[in-house]
Amino acid sequence: MTAADVTPPELRVLEPTAPKKNAVRRFLAIPAGLAGSIGLLVILAISLIGPLVAPDNPTATVAAPALGPSAAHLLGTDELGRDVWSRLLSGGLSVIVLPLIAVSGALIIGCAAGLLSGYLGGWTDKIITRAVDVLLALPPFLLVLVIIAGFGTGESVIVIAVAAVYAPSITRVIRSATQVIRPREFVLVARARGDSLGWITLREIAPNIVPTLLVEIALRLTFAVMFIASLSFLGLGVQPPSPNWGVMVAENRDLLFAYPLPVLVPAAAIAVLAISVNLIADALTIFFGGGRPGQMR
Repeated sequence: MTAADVTPPELRVLEPTAPKKNAVRRFLAIPAGLAGSIGLLVILAISLIGPLVAPDNPTATVAAPALGPSAAHLLGTDELGRDVWSRLLSGGLSVIVLPLIAVSGALIIGCAAGLLSGYLGGWTDKIITRAVDVLLALPPFLLVLVIIAGFGTGESVIVIAVAAVYAPSITRVIRSATQVIRPREFVLVARARGDSLGWITLREIAPNIVPTLLVEIALRLTFAVMFIASLSFLGLGVQPPSPNWGVMVAENRDLLFAYPLPVLVPAAAIAVLAISVNLIADALTIFFGGGRPGQMR
């Protein structure tokens, strides 16, 4: 029996031995990982290539309102006579980019606060933990509404608001992961050498919480996609005449029973994006052995 056999799984830090190509194959061998990757690639292709191949101006009236599908307009027109297919092709980028920027901002804040709180402990940990508890006690929509009331609507305001909503949750997760890594020998050796705080947190601790971090990113990205789409539907996010998919659903909701395509198609695209990212998060949890701090398969 070796030392690795008696070490609890949650305290192991295994170095990856398989090439990256094999890691990708193992990830795609997980059904959720394969399905999520395919769905995400389809949405990314639509969002990146769509604006270049859209047959009409997505904000211009090109025909009579609420026309059915035809050769000229594959998905018909919306209530203002704009081509639904062109708006669908042109409106996906903001649905992906805004949540990605918001989660990135939340990640930077949450990682910095979580690493400091988990590693330093003491009063630093108490202050950060209490601040996180206060923010988590506030309903997310209420916090966003307060920020919007103070700074107005707009893409930058929405990004800041969503980042503020998810940063506390990320902080708590990173703090817990850091507390697991902090007492390990390589961290203690770095402290004994007199390494700086930045070196220990970024070079010794951070690489060992990557599995936890990846799972958290995927989960928060799923929530952010739905959150920002909901804000756009309510008129608090991206504003008309943008072809944003959430805006498309909001603008054409009165046509839902008479002519549902302008509502159902963008709603389905948002659903596919959210489900795909969620499946990837599930697959990452399985791939990294449950997503526990420091554990890699």
